[in-house]
Amino acid sequence: MMKKKLFDENVTILENKKVNGKYYKLTFRSEPLSAKVCPGKFLQIRINDGQDPYLRRPFSYYRVTGTRVEILYEVLGRGTRSLSQKKKGDGLRIMGPLGNGFTAALGKKKRVLVAGGVGVPPLVYLAEKNPTDYLLIGTKSRLEVLPKAELKKVKAKILYSTEDGSCGSKGLVTALLEKIMTAEDPRELFIQTCGPKRMMQAVIALARKYGIDGEASWDESMACGVGACLGCMVKTKEGLKRACADGPVFRFEDLDV
Repeated sequence: MMKKKLFDENVTILENKKVNGKYYKLTFRSEPLSAKVCPGKFLQIRINDGQDPYLRRPFSYYRVTGTRVEILYEVLGRGTRSLSQKKKGDGLRIMGPLGNGFTAALGKKKRVLVAGGVGVPPLVYLAEKNPTDYLLIGTKSRLEVLPKAELKKVKAKILYSTEDGSCGSKGLVTALLEKIMTAEDPRELFIQTCGPKRMMQAVIALARKYGIDGEASWDESMACGVGACLGCMVKTKEGLKRACADGPVFRFEDLDV
């Protein structure tokens, strides 16, 4: 197998702004970090020069346009809080591209994307780059719903579900998914999902019930991001595998969940 090229670059922030009630969008330019990128791959960001936070943080590619790279993230802890305080002109040390991405060519299969939480960015990117029939987005409330401008390049049918009913259907995104499964011929569908584990487990359970194949970006807490520390192991039917190096995208049939 050909060894993947990995880069560790100093970049300058072009933009770091809030795009809705939950998410920030960070933008920078880098030729090495934008080359040969596909949806599902990720970056490891060293947020500060000191040791707080000590470990880099992983972020999915949200969009790549030429050498311009965009990352969408939510403030979930000390690291992302510190990242949200960075300004235009500040520097970051970023390593990538890392991991294996989603399958792009599906033949005659209909692509159904199921996204939730921090799993939204790579699936929006996937829908922008490849023919997609459905993009299902599950959130807790309207605060997490992306502005229409962020989805203008997506040609798929976009359906929202919110747990509080403030946007789209009230309830879980898996309810929307099952409606599609019963309305369409399951043999013609292929599901790709990224988001909270409980959501992805429910998606995989439904896919197995209806005999539908698919892929999940199965993230675990990462330290090194390159497969050396073995801290992000995923249970598969062939034993434990590394989310960062062997994934993060795995076929449903390979996951032991």
